[in-house]
Amino acid sequence: MKRSLLLLALILLLAFALRAWQLTAVPPGLTHDEANHGREALGVLDGVYLFYFPLNYGSEPLYSYTVALSMALLGEGLLALRLVNVIFGVAAIAVTYLWAARAFDRPTALLGAALTAVSFWPLATSREALRAGMLPFFTATAVWFFWQVIIASPEQSRRRWLAAAGFGVSVAFTLHIYLAARVAWLMFPAFLLYLALVQRTTFRRVWQPVLLGLLLAGLLVTPMFVYLRAHPEALTRLDMLDGPLQDLRSGNLRPVFANVSGALLAFVWPGYGDQFLAYNIPGRPVFEAVTAVFFLLGLLVCLWNWKKPPFAFLLLWFGAGILPSLITGATANTTRNLAALPAVYLLPAIGFMGLFRSQMGPVSKLGPISKRPILIAAALLWLAVAGFVSGRDYFVRWANMPEVRGAYQVNLVAALDYLAAQETPPPIVMSTVYPGPAHDSSIALVLRPHAAADLHWVDARRALLWPGGAGGYALIPTSTPPDPAFNPFLRPLDSQSLRPDDLDPGFTLYELATNPVAANETAVATFGDAVRLLDGRWLAGEVVAGETAVYQTTWQVIDPARIGPVVPPTFTPDTVFFTQVLTPEGSVLAQQDSLDAPSWAWQPGDVFLQLHTITVPPQTPAGAYATITGIYDRASLERLPSQTGETFATGAPLIITPPIEE
Repeated sequence: MKRSLLLLALILLLAFALRAWQLTAVPPGLTHDEANHGREALGVLDGVYLFYFPLNYGSEPLYSYTVALSMALLGEGLLALRLVNVIFGVAAIAVTYLWAARAFDRPTALLGAALTAVSFWPLATSREALRAGMLPFFTATAVWFFWQVIIASPEQSRRRWLAAAGFGVSVAFTLHIYLAARVAWLMFPAFLLYLALVQRTTFRRVWQPVLLGLLLAGLLVTPMFVYLRAHPEALTRLDMLDGPLQDLRSGNLRPVFANVSGALLAFVWPGYGDQFLAYNIPGRPVFEAVTAVFFLLGLLVCLWNWKKPPFAFLLLWFGAGILPSLITGATANTTRNLAALPAVYLLPAIGFMGLFRSQMGPVSKLGPISKRPILIAAALLWLAVAGFVSGRDYFVRWANMPEVRGAYQVNLVAALDYLAAQETPPPIVMSTVYPGPAHDSSIALVLRPHAAADLHWVDARRALLWPGGAGGYALIPTSTPPDPAFNPFLRPLDSQSLRPDDLDPGFTLYELATNPVAANETAVATFGDAVRLLDGRWLAGEVVAGETAVYQTTWQVIDPARIGPVVPPTFTPDTVFFTQVLTPEGSVLAQQDSLDAPSWAWQPGDVFLQLHTITVPPQTPAGAYATITGIYDRASLERLPSQTGETFATGAPLIITPPIEE
């Protein structure tokens, strides 16, 4: 017993070291999903307490509140954000060991714990700042309490009812973490049904406390589901189930069969693993070749021993935990299957032990003393191979893939570090492909929470902004090269290069020249007392039919609160500008809608230029075509009226000339 606990302590220490080493450097930056969880935690620290968080397509609350506690203890930032799942990932190994040691034996439990400690999937999910990373721990905890109910003797009535209460609370916790938990709990009533068929005496002893635990879980989770019933828009991720379920209802089994087969092959067959590169090397299966063989053997051992409750329950745990990916397919199964993770890594351990015990005969523990060194050496060799492959694939291959570095916004993270090191004074205009309110701005808020308000967001390919109408700096990455129309307003100061194979390999810091707006410039139109249109002009005097023209508008912000309604999930305006070229009859010849200095980040006095790219249909007759510009809300499509009541302003006409004949 003492030796087993010492080995477990060493395994947990190794697991923690692998998960904590270079935690803020690998993954190499920060995804928008991670950043939004950090943003929610920062909101909690500021007194924003929500029952269900709107970001990330709607998310259960437990993780963000736990991150808030971590930040309160360790300080705001990336380390506190990611350390939560490191701790819960290691704790999941410990709890799973406790259950497996009781349900099977200590050698199997130790082998499963060691395999979990060094394998790619649990390593990756413990280093990601995603709420699903907490699910293995609370699922394993629910399983442990559930098993205490099952194994308690008739004389241990008090222990059984206390375990039932712990079981119910743990199930409720899982339901407050991640969507997949809404099917994972089915393993428990399924096992009760199994007992009713196979071990009726046990069933009669345990069904009442198990039912009480499930009712307690339902009671504890009812407020969240009441809230969601009143706010169905908070659960947009349920839309991913619509297609497969509709196929089932219509009798079309082919797509569902493809999803099931793909989800199962994702465990063992190269090319079928999770394709989502933010979480996995695309196509990499859960197991490398050796572990895949033991995994399949483990499934066979459990099926062969299905009349023994521990083996049957492990199969049910595995099946219920992967049910989401059986419906939706293998993509993103590294998060959707996390309730099954503890069971997944016990199966190869059972396969390994079953193989060796079949060679040693029906002996207990590690087999005859003379054969134990062989077993231990084989186990260590297997773990060494699995650990080496996982470490290489995660820390070397995956972490350095240009696509992964791009997904984790390495350029933006480096730019924020650069600004902090240079102590660049505000205001600073940040150009990005993702200037939305729940995207790169969330990353900046998590990494520089006390300086995020100094940043202003645009996509410099089509917009340029002067904060407060004054000067400042603009940091523009390679991915959003400024349009040549903005060159007169940008003076380059310094350029930084990242890796040459990065998808976004560098950025340049510019000084903003004086904005193009005269102090006494008269507005062409004022929309909703929110923003003034100061000018609209075509950058070229004329355009040939079939080619592209660029219309430049100049705007000044008056009161951003008046621009339009706030909309979830960020509860900020979602405003769009439109430019239309009209035919002589008044119909729309060509149109382009965009706003690349987004209204969610506006401040009073901001001045910005917006470019609209218009492609003229090839057969358009030559002539002068009227141009109008306006503003509308993306959700309702309702236009913002000007002070005159019009919903648009008339600008310079577009002169179209016929194509040149060769």
